[in-house]
Amino acid sequence: MNIHVQFDTALAMVSMGICFGLLLECYRRIRPKKTGLVFVTDVLFWILYAILLFTSLYKVNDGIVRPSFFLFWTAGCLMYGTFLRRFFLPIVDGLFFSIRFLYRMISGIIRIFLVAPLLFAVKCILSLARMSKFLLSWLVKVVIVRPWTAIRRPKK
Repeated sequence: MNIHVQFDTALAMVSMGICFGLLLECYRRIRPKKTGLVFVTDVLFWILYAILLFTSLYKVNDGIVRPSFFLFWTAGCLMYGTFLRRFFLPIVDGLFFSIRFLYRMISGIIRIFLVAPLLFAVKCILSLARMSKFLLSWLVKVVIVRPWTAIRRPKK
């Protein structure tokens, strides 16, 4: 392995350490509170990050793992925690605020323009069905039952 590949690998591992810090910060924000889900999501997070880490290592130097790469990865994590965290935290918070705002706005629009009119239409149809049931029973009573009882009534 020549010096150029070693430098590229060290740079990739430092950037993956920084990426790990950022992804871990984002994961802590969206981590579920229930204990059963925490285990599953933790395992998924670590598996996906390991795949990301070793995929980047494979692309840079054909997947050769050396102890110095873990040193560079740790240096990247420490760089994130020491220098970059205070710059990325407001960005991450703003990103999550924007995502929540967009979700609430889109769900509100869907609720106002789709769900509420459908519920109104269903309520109108149900009230029309009740009114038609009442009207039909009234018609049957007036047109059929009253004349029939008048015909069958004994004369005095």
